[in-house]
Amino acid sequence: MSGKPDEDNLNHNYDPAYRHLVKAREIAQKENVSSELRSEINRAIELYQQRHTYCENQTTQPSPALDTLINETLCYSWRDTHERGEISYVATPRMLSGNKEVQLIKSITSASKARMALEIGLFTGCASLGMAEALQKDGRVVSLEIDKGIGDLARSFLDKSPAGHKVEIIVGPALESMGKLAEKKMKFDIIFMDANKDGYVSYYKTIFEKDLLASGGTLIVDNVLKSGDPYSGEKYESNSWAISEFNEVVLQDDRVHKVMLPVRDGIYLIRRKEDTGA
Repeated sequence: MSGKPDEDNLNHNYDPAYRHLVKAREIAQKENVSSELRSEINRAIELYQQRHTYCENQTTQPSPALDTLINETLCYSWRDTHERGEISYVATPRMLSGNKEVQLIKSITSASKARMALEIGLFTGCASLGMAEALQKDGRVVSLEIDKGIGDLARSFLDKSPAGHKVEIIVGPALESMGKLAEKKMKFDIIFMDANKDGYVSYYKTIFEKDLLASGGTLIVDNVLKSGDPYSGEKYESNSWAISEFNEVVLQDDRVHKVMLPVRDGIYLIRRKEDTGA
């Protein structure tokens, strides 16, 4: 374990406007600008932080099990674990869904009275546990994870929770696992996608080509604002091109009803048009 990172700063940095305000403050401190201008910049940053904190405080707090999982993920020594060869890629706390996003996913899951959920990209199980807590009593979450070490770690976290037994972890390439699930004629009321961004288009196409999304089901896709790169034109993230490509595919898909929400790093809610009366 290591010291817990500043989760608020992790969240604020998703927004390019916040990053530029911070840069403007640094410039104002060096240059001979009026105290009034410096005050306005500081107030803008403060208001941004206050809005984030207010929304977090107005949101249902995580269950004890989910709170433990979030904190253990934030404190985990990811780089050391990678250097020891226990995981295949350098994971970071930014990969964590976080409570506000998980509570939104829980709300959608419970409102749809879902029984089956699919997660494409497990990480430490934050979203999968949230869905498991909201599913029907006989509900089940199938979580796909590429890395065995991370899958094992997530399993250890989930096993500490009352709802963790509802989560089945499948380790391996997601497209292969999705194909096998389709062969078994499995369909899911909720699908949450939060895996490698360059695979988003393939995962999206497979979901509909293999009929993995149940009638009336909802596809939830994470990180669709990708630190603001798709609309700002900046290249803060190296793989944001993949999200821009994915977003355009969804936008041009006339089969689906979609809404993009600026929650954390952006969420897409996608449903078949016939399920929305469109």
